[in-house]
Amino acid sequence: MTMVHKGFAEVNGKLIHYVRQGSGPAVILLHAAPCSAKVMAPFQLVLAERFTTFAFDLPGFGLSEMLDVPQVETHHLADAIAGAVRALGLTQVAAYGRHTGAGVAVELAHRHPALCSMVLTDGFPVFAAPYTPERLNEYLLPIEPRWDGSHLTWTWFRYREQHIFWPWDRPLAAHRSDCDVPDLDFLYRGTIEMLESGENYPKIYASAFRHAGLAMIDAVKPPVCYGNRPGDSQHKTMRLYPPTAWVQEFPRDAAEAAVLERDILALHPASIPTPHQSGFQPGAARVTDYVQTSFGPAYTIGAGLDRKATPVLILHDLPGAAGLHLEQIEAIGADRPVIAFDFAGHCNSVPNDGQRIGINTWVAQIREVMAALGFGAAHIYAHGTAAAIAIELASAAPACVASLVLHAPPALEQSLADQLAPNYAPDITPSRDGGNFLRLWHHLRDQELWWPWFDQRRGNARPAPRIAPDRLHARAVALLKQPAQYRPTWRELLSYPLERKLRHLTVPTLLVYRDADQFAFARDHAAELLATKPLHLPETEAEAASRLAPWFDGLALNTDQDAATAPPAPATLPAGRAHDRD
Repeated sequence: MTMVHKGFAEVNGKLIHYVRQGSGPAVILLHAAPCSAKVMAPFQLVLAERFTTFAFDLPGFGLSEMLDVPQVETHHLADAIAGAVRALGLTQVAAYGRHTGAGVAVELAHRHPALCSMVLTDGFPVFAAPYTPERLNEYLLPIEPRWDGSHLTWTWFRYREQHIFWPWDRPLAAHRSDCDVPDLDFLYRGTIEMLESGENYPKIYASAFRHAGLAMIDAVKPPVCYGNRPGDSQHKTMRLYPPTAWVQEFPRDAAEAAVLERDILALHPASIPTPHQSGFQPGAARVTDYVQTSFGPAYTIGAGLDRKATPVLILHDLPGAAGLHLEQIEAIGADRPVIAFDFAGHCNSVPNDGQRIGINTWVAQIREVMAALGFGAAHIYAHGTAAAIAIELASAAPACVASLVLHAPPALEQSLADQLAPNYAPDITPSRDGGNFLRLWHHLRDQELWWPWFDQRRGNARPAPRIAPDRLHARAVALLKQPAQYRPTWRELLSYPLERKLRHLTVPTLLVYRDADQFAFARDHAAELLATKPLHLPETEAEAASRLAPWFDGLALNTDQDAATAPPAPATLPAGRAHDRD
């Protein structure tokens, strides 16, 4: 298998995400709405045998940022992709697009003909009659987070339905699709990509319905092959093309079609691009990119990298994601270098096939990321359960650790931790009935309402639950990206002997917390184990960064400042209650 590189191109201040694979002439791949470049992975693997492929997330999908225009049109998307192509140093590409991406590919060739050697479409959007704004509002219903998580299962069945009926909101015999319902993995991936795009998906998707379609094809100068496959919603439009158009029917089978599509793209090859170069370079004020590690590419966010100071490495709470701490990254980065990355098996950092993921993996990954970025030592800021990883890093590589900041670590009595660990978290692997979405949602929500989450007596009520639907939704989408890691991660980290490790920790360590933190109730026990006083942080990240600055500068802190009373400890957990969670 050829090496896969992931990265970002910046266009007019917006990041466009891409996946690069293969060698040879350049081919770009543009996906259909409401998905992302992930949907192109099987096809990209076939093309990579003969081409250098770049699968882009269209703006507003996947990890590409949304455009700042009042109403997104196909030509806006085409111009953004053209900018990304040029930012990557590509002088000419062949373009392949599916559905929404097909319209963008044709528009790219129309507006930037010198950039395109040819275009191949799979289901170029053609509609018998223009969609009215009213009809688009019916068809492209928004995803609105709800307190009960029902928007997650709505999205799951909404995405499934579009593979059963076309259009999806006309469930009549006359509108049954001529294709199989995709397998579970395909449906799950598409649902997560739709959730990830959130409020952007209707705005981008609608542009395909407003595009000129057949009315513009005679104006396109580079050669364009308009392909369609039986079973596709656009297959019936083949008869509508003018006689001058290059129209091709591909096999229904995706694997067979891919081989023929590859051969057609070879008819008008583009130039060969230069080798891949990471965009994550020291000296940048703000960077989002991937750092290559032996555990797969690590999605990394950095700020303040142009500043001279010992860097801060933020370890996200696990299960979790670096992006959930973006405000903190930006606040600390105003004064000093700071980075955070998704640990392998979490959010946007997908581990290599067959690798076991755990504390030792994440410690090794930290060391590789720090080495790749030229960091000798860093202040390690560990959120919640990431305390275990920070402590193991300090033990395995003390030269890498200037100090530790432990933010509300789960300092539980060891007997309670051992009781909770085996079955604390539910299994959220995908299921046909969509129940995994609600299992995660209510696990997240109930953790805010009670400790432990499943012992819902009034004595266990948490004092400051953070249950706003938007907040829970952001966490849920990050965690749903790699559902197989959710339960094992909780099991591994709760099994870690944190109580004993805290007692014997010798690295300079600061204990910090906020009242709403999940393990705020364990603050005093953690302070006792560390023989220190905790620091109560202000609610805003800017104020918190200011409060922490003296610690990072090697100065003494007044940990009594604004000290608050620790939240009450929960009621005693009844024996055996932690072991009936399935």
